[in-house]
Amino acid sequence: MPLNADTAGIAIQVSRDFVVASIQVDLDDDVLARFRDDLLRRIHETGSPGVILDVSGLETLDSAEFAALRRIITMSAVMGAESVLVGLRPGVVSALVEAGADVDGLRTAVDLDAAYALLQPEPEPEPEFGSDEEAGPQRDTEPDIDLPTESGETPGDSR
Repeated sequence: MPLNADTAGIAIQVSRDFVVASIQVDLDDDVLARFRDDLLRRIHETGSPGVILDVSGLETLDSAEFAALRRIITMSAVMGAESVLVGLRPGVVSALVEAGADVDGLRTAVDLDAAYALLQPEPEPEPEFGSDEEAGPQRDTEPDIDLPTESGETPGDSR
């Protein structure tokens, strides 16, 4: 597929095993179509389990552009990659909600670190060796010691 020099591109790279797309250009139908194709190709090539869509460079995002991004997120999910939108500006969020855009089920993060944390949560710590949860019933590990009684004899002592 020849690339049209007049169509602005969206930078796509792989970082920490995730596909990261930095959208810093105005979106139109041509940009969105090229982005969709490039993103899906990159997911296929890398087998990445997640996609981070950094939209912090967008000052505006109308409901049609947002719907197109939602379709791309759905296509990514069909390919097995979870998506997180990063960097939505407050004015953009307000306008989308006011316009009635479908935001249900959308995963978002404030910044890239938060997006990585959503896609790759830290593993739960292993129980420590010897912890009460792992050990099961407690056994008396001290040796039996026969202490002398008041008379000076130890139990079991046959004098």
